[in-house]
Amino acid sequence: MKKREKEIFNPYIQFKDKVETWQEAIRCAAQPLLENGLIEERYIDAMIQNVIEHGEYIVLVPKVALPHARPESGAKATSVSILRLEEGVAFSETEDVSLIICLATRNNTEHLELLTQISSLIDDEEKVELLLETKEKQTFIEKANEIIQKET
Repeated sequence: MKKREKEIFNPYIQFKDKVETWQEAIRCAAQPLLENGLIEERYIDAMIQNVIEHGEYIVLVPKVALPHARPESGAKATSVSILRLEEGVAFSETEDVSLIICLATRNNTEHLELLTQISSLIDDEEKVELLLETKEKQTFIEKANEIIQKET
């Protein structure tokens, strides 16, 4: 049996110095998905509403948030968009976030490969710091793929 080639992790990436609020961070992180027709505006609203209703559960590890919503909230495709902030934004009184990884999936099973890739990127503080030190989009993607290839 032929070994299946690993998918290349190729998210939309944005770099910004700072944003004022966690809501703005989510909107900004999701913008490329919206602009490319991968989500509807209501998906962004649903991600923000999830945090309002359930707290900052999307802050999975220090400095990293993974905003998402249910597929029926307006996801048209499975994709990811990343916002890297120079200055972290408060998601709670104790937690500033500098890496916002916006996940959109069109169904509940299709996103597993993507979640595996994302998990391998953020499961260690050193990996997160390596990504946060990156200043260019292409370098970020290359480093992310190196990490994923080693881990999965």
